[in-house]
Amino acid sequence: MNISLKKILSALCKVGDCLSYVWFLFPVVIYFCYVETTKIMMDDPIKTDFYLGILEWTLLLYIIATIFLLHMRKTVQFCIAVVVGYIIIFAFALLGIGLQSAPTRFSLEHSIPEGLEYYTPKADSVDLATDVDSLDQTTYLQVRNSYQGGIYEYSFYYPSLPEGTIWLQCYEVTENYPLSKSRIREKSTEHVRGTDHFACLVDCKEFTIYEGDWNKYYAARIEVWFKDKKGNKRKLLEKVYAVEGWMR
Repeated sequence: MNISLKKILSALCKVGDCLSYVWFLFPVVIYFCYVETTKIMMDDPIKTDFYLGILEWTLLLYIIATIFLLHMRKTVQFCIAVVVGYIIIFAFALLGIGLQSAPTRFSLEHSIPEGLEYYTPKADSVDLATDVDSLDQTTYLQVRNSYQGGIYEYSFYYPSLPEGTIWLQCYEVTENYPLSKSRIREKSTEHVRGTDHFACLVDCKEFTIYEGDWNKYYAARIEVWFKDKKGNKRKLLEKVYAVEGWMR
């Protein structure tokens, strides 16, 4: 056990040493990712999150490289790296403020079509089971607002269904644009054991729509999908809601 631990520590030290030799490359990567993030943060939340992920991992590696510069007694390089690090952290703080408050054009470019029939999410204090009617399929999916705009909870009711998995897929209705595709599926997925009668299969499951801004609504088609144990998929229901996006 001790031998394995020593090998792991030795390997980590070698990695740290290697990072310390290329420490100056990390600020370059951070700079370009930072620039790309500021360019697209008003238009493309998915790509924004992608570049933010790269920024975070690169910053972590940069911190490790800086520590090993001190370990290797490269004093001058260490001091430069620390100063650059402070600049990067300050830039991150500014970026965070910008992401938190920057409006997007998504809802403005995807206004709700005239004459479109849609539903409005219930208030966060309303019981989702209130309007459910086993004889009315349009009531099987119930959505309500959560603690912030763009964050929702849903409940789903259905007649007999075998064991499997239920999840949501959301699309902007005018361009059929997929909304927060991977995140919504991950957050909304629920395993169901199956039932032979009308029942609540998903109860108050939370999901978030990232496209758009608070208090600026557009139409989203929320689809409920099901996959059985054999892997067969089918859409159980769809319903159009007026939604807003969650601002970071």
